[in-house]
Amino acid sequence: PWTPPPRRSKTVPCFMPSFVLNRLSGKLFNALYYRRHGDRQRIEDYRSFFYPLDAIHHWNRIYGRRGIVQYQALFPLESSREGLTTLLEHLVRHGAGAYLAVLKTAGKSSNGMLSYLFPGHTLAMDLPHSGGAKFQKLMRELDAILLDHGGRLYLAKDSQATAGAFARMYPRLEEFRKVKARVDPRGRFVSSQARRLGIVEGP
Repeated sequence: PWTPPPRRSKTVPCFMPSFVLNRLSGKLFNALYYRRHGDRQRIEDYRSFFYPLDAIHHWNRIYGRRGIVQYQALFPLESSREGLTTLLEHLVRHGAGAYLAVLKTAGKSSNGMLSYLFPGHTLAMDLPHSGGAKFQKLMRELDAILLDHGGRLYLAKDSQATAGAFARMYPRLEEFRKVKARVDPRGRFVSSQARRLGIVEGP
């Protein structure tokens, strides 16, 4: 059977200083990336397609010691164009550049009560974590834009959302709580995220 060729491994040797990531370096990277890949069709092995960053060891060091927050927003088809435009314009106004972004088309949801997908477009962005009240305010503002356009966040990448925003994004939350209370009456299955988002109650 066919197997993908071995990947050349590169390593980011240390945490980069904060000034390395800026508008100029972002434009340069995007230009080089597009020049290498371009607008064409080709056969790609599954590892390169699904896990491009795995070819670089310790890629997270590029963002410095503060790291990143990946914000993944999903907008329904009828509002995705306006929602994505508003979201990106808001980031530009606040000087919060996303140095890596992935846009995908989403299909039907499953029957899961907290299923993420529905038909629409999802945008994942790596935002440098600046910390502090200003950064928290920006996250709340992005959530508000998402809610205004009927969207939701991807739980697997969330670390910032509030319980109120989450409840509005996932309308079957109360249904999930009732099922969990029935199958886990002692509350053994819990996480810090579940507490923060109000999926479970109590400290």
